[in-house]
Amino acid sequence: MKRFIPLVMLAAFLLPQTLPAQPIWVGAGEMDGLILEWQKPFLDNSDGAGFFLSTLFLGYRQRTSESLLIHIEMPMSNFDGDDGGEFLLGNPYIGLGFGSEDAIITGDVGVRVPIADEDKWVARRWANYGDIDRMDAFEPNAVPVSGLLRFRTMFPATKLGLRAHFGPSAVVFTEDRGDDIMDVYLKYGLIGMYEDEGVLVQLGFSGLYDVSEDEGDFDSNSLHQIGMTVNADVGAGIWPGLLLRFPLDERYKNAIDLVLGINFLIMI
Repeated sequence: MKRFIPLVMLAAFLLPQTLPAQPIWVGAGEMDGLILEWQKPFLDNSDGAGFFLSTLFLGYRQRTSESLLIHIEMPMSNFDGDDGGEFLLGNPYIGLGFGSEDAIITGDVGVRVPIADEDKWVARRWANYGDIDRMDAFEPNAVPVSGLLRFRTMFPATKLGLRAHFGPSAVVFTEDRGDDIMDVYLKYGLIGMYEDEGVLVQLGFSGLYDVSEDEGDFDSNSLHQIGMTVNADVGAGIWPGLLLRFPLDERYKNAIDLVLGINFLIMI
């Protein structure tokens, strides 16, 4: 698989030249504003785990021109257990989105600042299972770099639409790991939408494939999930939403049963 890494990295630089930067499951994704996401994984075996085992993402996005958008994000993970807790501040994200609001095909590119504490491995583990789309948010001793191509369209004369994304994510190590200088993943997904004047419903799947893994097959080196979100405009530029995700792969199912979350987009 390692022979494909140069091609994947080349794609990372090409994709951004082509939907604005946004979290995958947050509704009203074309709007500027503050973003709050709280996600709680429900474990397959919940013995010893408390209610506040969860992740929190605080984000901000702002369009600076017709075809450029900035997006920053601060990830946090909290492990709540009978024997104590563990709080992990993740790697902050700084990204750019390319493309106008009504563009069908656009892209984004971003980098995470490597500040995650390698000793907080319990909080990191459950954060990764809670949001496989953003595993690199909590990777220690590494600089995550990503680029995504995004597609969005509405079907004529209907309230139905489709979103898709595809692109590489490279985790470049900042410590010596021998011949390994990075891990490379492919992120992808396909999501159907129902969009009315003040309601957005989304249903689809997303996945992650480890390109840099030499051993095993596709099934053993990938993770997938199905998800659903419902967001509504409650006035004053506030869009609250509910999120529900279920793992599809057997080893993923052995870790968690589902992920339940809430999110808020506050237009400013």
